[in-house]
Amino acid sequence: MALPSSGEIKASQINTEAGRSSNAEAPLSGSSSTPQAGSLVKIYEGSGVDQSAPHSYSEFYGITFDVRVLTDVYYDTSAPIDYYDYYYDGSIGDAENLSNGDVIYTDTALTTTLPADTYYQEASSASTTHCSQSAYLMGMTVNSSGVITNIFCGLP
Repeated sequence: MALPSSGEIKASQINTEAGRSSNAEAPLSGSSSTPQAGSLVKIYEGSGVDQSAPHSYSEFYGITFDVRVLTDVYYDTSAPIDYYDYYYDGSIGDAENLSNGDVIYTDTALTTTLPADTYYQEASSASTTHCSQSAYLMGMTVNSSGVITNIFCGLP
């Protein structure tokens, strides 16, 4: 559901649209002209909110928070395998478009980055998987900031 397209708009509405608690602490843009991590403007970067200062709540009129999911990902290859869903900025598009430099998160509000590790995902034709070629496996290495440093499709 989109944010209001006119009238008063509150931080609580912006937080709720992003799947966060309505009273989650988040400054509009942070202490500099560049939106800071965790700020409302930065959280909505992939949803079309202008990242150039000055910032105001009116920039959120009509915006829908856009987040995408990367499904059935695992990191421990020993049986039984536990599968997880992780999230990324919707401006990237389908999971097949993920590349080095993109950030992966553990929550739909895109505030908690994925821990450093190597992750895997079986191929599928779904838009939530990186590799579409049958029998292939996605390998993805993420650094301590949740940034993809290596991603590829290959045979296991």
